[in-house]
Amino acid sequence: MSFWLDRLRVDGFDPEAFGYSIGNSVWTQHTKDQVTKTLYSNRFSATLKPSTKEADERLVSHESVIEAIRSFTYVPQPVAFQHESFVLVPTDFQFGKVDWNGGSKETMEQVMESFSKAAAFVKEFRPREVAILDAGDIIENIYSTSAQLGTNDLDLPHQVVEAAFAMQKGLQMLAPLAPSIRYAAVSSNHGAHRIGPKSPAGDAHSDYGLAVAKILGNALTLNPAAFGHVTVQTPEPYMESLYFQTSGSDIGLVHSHQASGADKIGEWWKGQSHGNMPVSQARILVCGHWHSLRVQQSGDSRWIMVGPASDRGSSWYTNLKGEQSESGMLSFTTANNVWNNLRVL
Repeated sequence: MSFWLDRLRVDGFDPEAFGYSIGNSVWTQHTKDQVTKTLYSNRFSATLKPSTKEADERLVSHESVIEAIRSFTYVPQPVAFQHESFVLVPTDFQFGKVDWNGGSKETMEQVMESFSKAAAFVKEFRPREVAILDAGDIIENIYSTSAQLGTNDLDLPHQVVEAAFAMQKGLQMLAPLAPSIRYAAVSSNHGAHRIGPKSPAGDAHSDYGLAVAKILGNALTLNPAAFGHVTVQTPEPYMESLYFQTSGSDIGLVHSHQASGADKIGEWWKGQSHGNMPVSQARILVCGHWHSLRVQQSGDSRWIMVGPASDRGSSWYTNLKGEQSESGMLSFTTANNVWNNLRVL
């Protein structure tokens, strides 16, 4: 034992800092010469003892654990936003209209469901910008046709109230989910201010849909902390269409009642391009009015996208043509004039 302790001292260690283990073995062995030998083996091991201070430092008091738990703050790992933007097309609500799938109450339920689905997608996809494009006909009006006074379930003021509430709720759902929100609206045939059936009064901006957008735009300035990143866009004076860029994509918006048919939108667009009108630079033209989803190319590989309506159906058209379409909101993602993830919400 003393031999091994001396070895520790020679190697610069304090023997008192170690714990020891010793052992020995004895056994016999026969050699090839038939000689029996007795063999011996001695074992020695030294293990460094933990100091009292080190042992104390390893102990954690119950109070320290509780304090650490109470003061814990979760800091989520930042997740980058996608390069693409998300485009949502709430169009043709036509609040006040009654048809075979219900009236204004059922329309509001459809609109809220669509906005909720859009919010769920945005939470997961994390787009750079959300563009909410009201493509027109947000109310039914009472003077688009003479029948509306007898078939509507809301008068004109209450149609506007319902329309404003619906868009307000949509903005409240989507505004917290993206660093930039764009809310754009254009004039339309059902939205036009009229003094009688088929009797418009005013210019292209005498429109209830544009009024809703402008009123909400003013209201949003009252809470810049929640809505300071929201841009509200309407057409330039006397114009019925508009243009903007998002994530490198050139987007145009028009109701499209200006065309004589859904298949004629491309021809209308060609004239707009020749006249250097607002949508002339667009590569993706978003439309409403025709109540059913349409996606088609035009010109030099530009895109025309017609969103479905959120109203409760158009029985007059179904009686005439035998066709009806799925209600909902057109949505897609886009960047650099390429679109993806097209769906009806």
